[in-house]
Amino acid sequence: MSKQSGRVEDKFQNELVLAQYKTPECEINFGLSGDGETIWATQAQIAEAFDVTTATINHHLKNVFEEGELDEKAVIRKYLITAKDGKNYNTLHYNLDAILSVGYRVSSAKATKFRQWANRTLSAFVQQGYVLNETVLRASPEKLNALAARVRALRSEERSVYEKVRECFKVSASDYEPSAPEVRRFYALLQDKFHHAVTQMTGSKLILDRADHTAENMGMVSFDGSVPTAREVKIGKNYLRPEELYQLHLLSEQFLLFAESTALRGQKMSMASLGDQLDRLLTLNNYPVFEGYKDYLKDVAIDHAVAELKNYRVRLKIEGAGLTYDPEGVALGEYDDILKN
Repeated sequence: MSKQSGRVEDKFQNELVLAQYKTPECEINFGLSGDGETIWATQAQIAEAFDVTTATINHHLKNVFEEGELDEKAVIRKYLITAKDGKNYNTLHYNLDAILSVGYRVSSAKATKFRQWANRTLSAFVQQGYVLNETVLRASPEKLNALAARVRALRSEERSVYEKVRECFKVSASDYEPSAPEVRRFYALLQDKFHHAVTQMTGSKLILDRADHTAENMGMVSFDGSVPTAREVKIGKNYLRPEELYQLHLLSEQFLLFAESTALRGQKMSMASLGDQLDRLLTLNNYPVFEGYKDYLKDVAIDHAVAELKNYRVRLKIEGAGLTYDPEGVALGEYDDILKN
């Protein structure tokens, strides 16, 4: 978490993970920073946790800062919160150091209890990568469905799917040799079966069809950072649209459940039987089944992606200079002065 310097940062509260603090006296949803480093709370939440008024909390916070116990700028941030009237308000939030400093001045016993809860919560977040607010999830089917969709998306990431399938193979496969070329080709085929099911295109055809330097983000939907990288433009799945990604997530989850169930029951699998099962799964869900490669397009697709990325970077540089991008103008050298810099 970056330290603040000279000002209080404005943030949205929905950037925080909500972790529930529950005692016989109170039940409060505190904000947990995305890196699992600290807890954030308003003065009202701190007052409720320690069973005092907000005026008391405000008084103690002033003393904490005036006495130099904590640096005010380092422990405060502004988050937009949604009030009961449905409007968003910028509200000061205080981190765990400030919460505990005030807590020990109010009630050492309650502060100790809160510190123990905070340490357990933060530790669980760092170790597991998540904290579940079960009360909120049970009360909100929409949030529960959203969480399920996010977990499904993580499980269906290509690396996650194939690593899980590899684990299942290690247990029950009859023809699994990790370094064999046949195994690598098999995983590539599985990948294209999924791609074809939701787009009727293989990964290579997706790149050839959708990688376009004149389109927003070069036609890509999934990538890290602000601009696609050379590695990302070569991955077909990154061009899938949101509705296609969701379909892919659902199919991947079903496929994983089958592979895991088969391994748990000790049933033998082969690459052929696993591929056949995926075809049956696609048929059952009324998706088209990939019938095999009719041509080899991988190298052509990669060359196309690299060329489009080069042109895309040129376009960004021209537009960044406040000019309108014109491919013919680039070919005629009209932007050479800009592109040389």
